[in-house]
Amino acid sequence: MKPNSLKKQTRKTGLWLAFMLLVVVGLAMTHDIILTNIISYWLCKAEPQPKTFVRETVEYPGSIYWEDNVYPGYDEKDRLLMIRNYLDGVHLKTMAVNGPDGFIYLYNATAEDWQGSSEIKKETQQGWKDYFEKIETETSLIAARGKIFTLESLPPLNYSVVFNPVALTPFQQRYLYSDEVTITDNKKGEVIAYNCRLMHRWYMLFPDIALGNRYYYPEAMCGWAGYAGFDDKVFPINRVNGMNHLQSINNIKYTNKTRKTK
Repeated sequence: MKPNSLKKQTRKTGLWLAFMLLVVVGLAMTHDIILTNIISYWLCKAEPQPKTFVRETVEYPGSIYWEDNVYPGYDEKDRLLMIRNYLDGVHLKTMAVNGPDGFIYLYNATAEDWQGSSEIKKETQQGWKDYFEKIETETSLIAARGKIFTLESLPPLNYSVVFNPVALTPFQQRYLYSDEVTITDNKKGEVIAYNCRLMHRWYMLFPDIALGNRYYYPEAMCGWAGYAGFDDKVFPINRVNGMNHLQSINNIKYTNKTRKTK
């Protein structure tokens, strides 16, 4: 073989190897994006369809039972938060939530229970401080007279809001996370709202630089992206904000993952 031909062949081989190396590196860096979108495409097309619907809104539900099997349950601080945010004594007079200990905590309230905070003027900064301090006091008083039940002994409530994890295969869990919320009219035995969200994990090329403590990217592949707040679409009753828990499930999942890897 002539020297020039050998040089050309060597150059071609080098270019080919460089191209293959770029392909391998590119696939290594983007394989999670490719697989995430392929898997999510099929999961989003699967039943139930649609992933999210609200058939009716209820301004005066009267009584609601929240059951969260994703966290799971509402701890003592979360229960105070739920009382403060939802149990206004007018639209909602009775609420129950499941606790992490397996028991169910039931609370009742009337408008008079919030009379003190309702009378405080909130035009000034000092007024806002007094307002929230009074709310915390009133919340604690309502919580103190709460009752504890089992699921079997819980009296009938008008509506239920149930959060559940959605099972994914171990392979799918490497790239995706999913949960669902089902809202039921217990008097009619009908599901009036449902949301199943599919969230993708952070990509290798796009890590969570901003906060660094989130398990999944905040935009959904399908379904409504928010965890807390979907029930507000059905029951527009929250008094202060739409938080159900003090800590985000996105952060909790990240913390649990970090603990398992240590």
